[in-house]
Amino acid sequence: MKKQNFLVTLLLCIAASIGTVTAQTIHGKVVNTDGQPVDGATVVLQTPDSVFVDATITDKEGSFLLNHTLSQYRLIIQHILYQTLQKEGRGEEAGVFTLQPKDYALGEVVVKGERPVVKVEGSRLSYDMPQLIKNKLVSSAYDCIKELPGVLEQNETLTLAGTSTPVLILNGKPSTMTQDQIITLLKGMPASRVEKAEVMYSAPPQLHVRGAAINIVLKGYKAEEGSNIQGEVHGAYLQKEKASGEGGLALAYTSQKIDADVMYNFAANRHERQDLDLITKHTVQGKVYNMEQYMTGAGDKPSHTLRTGITYKPNDKNQLGLAYTSQLSPNDKQNTYTRGNLSDAHSTSRDESQMHNIALDYTASFGLKTGVNYTYFTSDGVQDFQEISGEGNDIRFINRTNQRIERWNVYADQSHSLSKGWTLNYGTALNYVSNRNRQLYESGQDMSDRNTESGIDEYTYNLYAGFDKSFNPQWSLSASAAVEYYQMEEYKKWAVYPTLQLSYVYSPQHIFQLTFSSDKTYPDYWTLSGATGYMSSYTESQGNMYLRPYTVYSTQLSYILKSKYIFQVGYDYMPDFFQQMLYLDSSQLKAIYNFRNWDYSSKFKIVSVLPFKAGNWLNSQLTLVGMHMHAKASDYFDAPFDHKKWIGIVNLSNTFTLSQKPNIKLEISAFAQSEGLQGNYDISPLWMMDSALRWSFAGDKAMLQLKGTDIFNGLNPKTTIRSGTQHIDMEVRSYARSLTLSFSYKFNGYKKKEVKDVDTSRFGHS
Repeated sequence: MKKQNFLVTLLLCIAASIGTVTAQTIHGKVVNTDGQPVDGATVVLQTPDSVFVDATITDKEGSFLLNHTLSQYRLIIQHILYQTLQKEGRGEEAGVFTLQPKDYALGEVVVKGERPVVKVEGSRLSYDMPQLIKNKLVSSAYDCIKELPGVLEQNETLTLAGTSTPVLILNGKPSTMTQDQIITLLKGMPASRVEKAEVMYSAPPQLHVRGAAINIVLKGYKAEEGSNIQGEVHGAYLQKEKASGEGGLALAYTSQKIDADVMYNFAANRHERQDLDLITKHTVQGKVYNMEQYMTGAGDKPSHTLRTGITYKPNDKNQLGLAYTSQLSPNDKQNTYTRGNLSDAHSTSRDESQMHNIALDYTASFGLKTGVNYTYFTSDGVQDFQEISGEGNDIRFINRTNQRIERWNVYADQSHSLSKGWTLNYGTALNYVSNRNRQLYESGQDMSDRNTESGIDEYTYNLYAGFDKSFNPQWSLSASAAVEYYQMEEYKKWAVYPTLQLSYVYSPQHIFQLTFSSDKTYPDYWTLSGATGYMSSYTESQGNMYLRPYTVYSTQLSYILKSKYIFQVGYDYMPDFFQQMLYLDSSQLKAIYNFRNWDYSSKFKIVSVLPFKAGNWLNSQLTLVGMHMHAKASDYFDAPFDHKKWIGIVNLSNTFTLSQKPNIKLEISAFAQSEGLQGNYDISPLWMMDSALRWSFAGDKAMLQLKGTDIFNGLNPKTTIRSGTQHIDMEVRSYARSLTLSFSYKFNGYKKKEVKDVDTSRFGHS
């Protein structure tokens, strides 16, 4: 019955959207004398008697769109490199405007303009990725994200200007894949496929994500290039403690009617190792035990990623897309050795997982966007555990785990361009998740009380409405509110999520943005199953089926100077926050990794992003982050905490052009963080340094690169806890240091000119 209601609601929403009528617009295109599109030209709309009506800026295709209709009007087109053009017009189709270049030649001096890397497009900061990375040593789409101003990576976790991890989106379309699965996909995708990246500190509701987000837009068809086949092959040798390799192939075909792509990437037994030293003074019923435990874990994980997609475009306003993504990990192996003053243990585990995702979407000429997204995930694992205590209390068991997840997402979004600069947006999304987990212990002794089998059905119904308003060329406002009903078993919750984005463009040199957003973060499904995992007789991990989602309220003020310098101040408040912590049980000699809701976590941050150049030989970017973090949990077992600390982060990247012919570049980057906190943890300062040397040849189509990561092995945090009876010292050695030798080659098949007719987190074990 629930599924029937789900489908009925969907059909009613889509039918209502299809029945709407959109307002008229004025659109056209701006080119230079060579017929090439002019990007960033200002187009001003006036009445014939010179009364201002609206203004906009041309995109990369030279196209512009004004959300107004006048029987007669005047257009004024301006660009710093071209002479101003004025023309009278009628009707929606304004036509093509050709700008004449200005003569900047003064004797032997030529004035060169620097193309802006970032532009404000409504609530988004839009980065021209080919321009941003042209002097950077990047190989994949994921590498492109790390080059965005304000984006930092630590232990393969991204943060945006001191905020929590941003949601990654591909081509502005919702997905039921987890963020880890999207990251794996982007790591296998060549950087040459990326057209632009849109950074949003408050994502608009039609993207069906909330909070900070980064949208990666892939390259599509360009009329001036005609039909085009492009491709890239790549391979790499990676040396950590063990050697491994990876490689892949990417092909893309773009044409007037059809865009298609296929990408395959494999990683052969990528090796990871991490050691953990744990020393505690453990109080149990008034008696203190001095505990020591030293753990070494290492594993190898082969993986395969495949993506293929096709988009059919009958005209420039309608398109139908279909994409399939698959990720396979056929034999994930992990070995853990533990020694301590209580016992010695050895654990061997194997896991086989696969993910399949299919996405179908349709964009209509009258502003409707709708689609269906489905993900199937399965994981089967087995752990063989043996512990020797020396007192005859040896333990031996086999733990079998199984997880099956199906996720459905159906959405419909409608947009109307109204008069006087108003745009109305509304839509709906329906999500359903079926999650089945099972854990079975096989042992000589009875451990049936540890067996678990759970099934979770999760429903989310979302309905939103919002507007965009351009008051004049300087002020614009975007606002929305989403009403959401969430149900997971007995937990039911109605919530309202408002968002706000206010932009003020004093001039192209001075841009201000104010954002506010709200969001909810849900626990992963395996944690909610309540399953217990053994590391030794002293340490174990526990799930929490009563864990509540936490809310994130975030506000941010940004100032962009000269389209490249960024200054930000912001604040995040997260009631009911949760994070995995280590707790020394006061009733038994157990150290337990657990999830538990806190009172709140908050973060005040100040960010500066300062790029700078020195001639043609140095391209650098300095990122400075200052944060005040506050974590409070008054009901954390018998060890409540109220922890505050200022934290500083510095990230500096430098690209040196050693030679232009041959094209040889050297990149040196460094990251440092002062003493940090996580809940009641105090974390020692961290730092790391990377370096890469790249030779580009064969017309920059071929690349050979040698890269060293964490050269001095500085990402080894030491953690201390001094809270009540909690007395813990931990040291993690991540062994992130590696050396990678990689090669790639880009190729083009053909470029045929044509007559232009139209122009256009929660999966896995904890």
